[in-house]
Amino acid sequence: MYSLPITPFADYWRQTRLWSSYLGGTAVLVAGTSGLANSSLGQIPLTFPTSMLPKSETLAVPYVLPPLEQESTNAPLNPVERITTEIRLEDVPVNAPTEFRETNEIPPGMSRILEEGQKGIQRRVVKSILVNGEVNEEYVVNEFILNAPKKRVVIRNTKPVSGEQADISKLEISRSFVMEATAYTYTGNRTATGVYPREGLIAVDPKVIPLGSKVYVEGYGYAIAADTGGAIKGQKVDVFFSSLNRCLEWGRRPVQVFLLQNN
Repeated sequence: MYSLPITPFADYWRQTRLWSSYLGGTAVLVAGTSGLANSSLGQIPLTFPTSMLPKSETLAVPYVLPPLEQESTNAPLNPVERITTEIRLEDVPVNAPTEFRETNEIPPGMSRILEEGQKGIQRRVVKSILVNGEVNEEYVVNEFILNAPKKRVVIRNTKPVSGEQADISKLEISRSFVMEATAYTYTGNRTATGVYPREGLIAVDPKVIPLGSKVYVEGYGYAIAADTGGAIKGQKVDVFFSSLNRCLEWGRRPVQVFLLQNN
């Protein structure tokens, strides 16, 4: 009898791999009984007994991933915000405070500027936040007085001026006039000297009686020359009353006006 040569599977497997290297491809074992080897000669079937496949070997099955879906290039893009900051200096005027001083050097109801004030300057450091070149927010990070304001000083006499009668013989008279006297009442405007009209103030022609002069008007009493009028020219005065009826009672009359000393 002849005994057939028996080839162990390990030798058979090594031989298969050797064939694959000769043919320029890789032998792929199929779970059935055959496989294919790619080469320049085409696909060559290789037949192997299924019972001879080692249990420890894992068959490699090629798998091709599907192509990825490309994102649409037409989708809108979110704009990129460009944020910057700026620092600037800002000068702001500061009003001068006013100081009032009471004095008897000027007639009652009058005021006068003794010292002119001067505005100051406050410097501010301002920070601005810009988004794409547009101001989005700004705030003051620091501020200080660059130039201090100089206060304004005003002297005034707030004592009331009454229309009381007086003994002419006891008055210190500088000059006297015979004038035509009319009467007026509230107009809603200030007088020419800046105070609101009230009893004890009269309108005069400043060329005849200087504004601020103390006078005594016959039938009216003590008064201050504090106002002017378009029709009050030359030897005319206009006395103030708080009501229209009293103005009508006064009417138009000749009076003697005494310019007092020590004004």
